[in-house]
Amino acid sequence: MNKISLSSGYFDLDRYTNPAKLEIAGKTTLNAINMCTDLVLDIHIQEGALLVLNLFDYNEITKHKIRITSEKNSKVEFNISFIAMNDYSLDIETTINGDNILNDVKIRGINETAAVNITLNGIALKNCKESVINEYAKIINTSDKETSLVPNLVVNTNEVIANHGISIGGVNEEELFYLMCKGISKANAIKLIEEGFILSIMDNELKERIKNILLGR
Repeated sequence: MNKISLSSGYFDLDRYTNPAKLEIAGKTTLNAINMCTDLVLDIHIQEGALLVLNLFDYNEITKHKIRITSEKNSKVEFNISFIAMNDYSLDIETTINGDNILNDVKIRGINETAAVNITLNGIALKNCKESVINEYAKIINTSDKETSLVPNLVVNTNEVIANHGISIGGVNEEELFYLMCKGISKANAIKLIEEGFILSIMDNELKERIKNILLGR
């Protein structure tokens, strides 16, 4: 596995060989924007570091396996958005190993025609306290294939906060009605709602990049 050290910067993962073992120091942002490849990542967050990891996928058959281990006084923000036209699989594991850690995983997905399987494992080791694990996933599903979301929390201490929540549903009917009342066709209104949904967890710069990928959708 390729070993890479990153410290305090803004990086695109397509610059690096995959699979990879990443050592993160300082305040670091990593983006994987429609790389069209399976990601296999083992990420170690050093003491006091901050990692923002942004992942967006559109249309490819994808299987990601990502492991993140965080040391004390660190923070991870992992934002995952996707539109699944082909089979899509996520296997995410975050482990906290120390005090005062925040691991925050957010997923927003559109399942149009695919089988989607997502497993989230959040692990707190025995020596942890004053730390937080959050795992939240929301999927808009229009596929007749299986959509599976499995959030797991393995907490070996009473001194952390661990939260998870999932939802699988359709397009919000009130939002759809509102847009159609403005003269927007049903098909275009659905696209606007779906794209706003998946973009909601991304920063403004990435929103523009993703919008460009979705032109003509």
